Amino acid sequence: MLDNHLHRFCGGRYQRGVETVTIRLSGMSAEVERALFRCNKCNDEQRTVEQREAAEKIAIERIRAANTLLLPREIRQLRDSLGLTTVQLGELLYGTPRGIVEGWEKGRYVQNREADALLRSLRDRDTLERRAAKAGVTLPVPELHATPPNDARSST
Repeated sequence: MLDNHLHRFCGGRYQRGVETVTIRLSGMSAEVERALFRCNKCNDEQRTVEQREAAEKIAIERIRAANTLLLPREIRQLRDSLGLTTVQLGELLYGTPRGIVEGWEKGRYVQNREADALLRSLRDRDTLERRAAKAGVTLPVPELHATPPNDARSST
């Protein structure tokens, strides 16, 4: 890493530091501490990709908790329980791209409050069927617990 590395323009050394930043995602925000490296001579600041990603991950967790948003595994469980593909679920959510839906399920992205409310509303079968009709999505037929047909041989 950059810790104690020479700053080639001023001759100073980079030292670890921390800053408080507000990270905004999907119309929501969270304040987090983010690591950085600062030159002890000229105060030049550098941030690594890992430092930025770590801060963003913490912000996503705080945003989810503060707004009581569905967790990635809950979104996946909902989609699976409805028997939908990521493309189909995206269509039900006003054409949300498959990559965004997959990002929600993998925790890379955080859904906004409106998308979260719409996801939750799909638990209601009438709402699900109404959204599917509007979006042109064919829903899988719910599995019924079928009883085995009568065996004609046993009735004789």
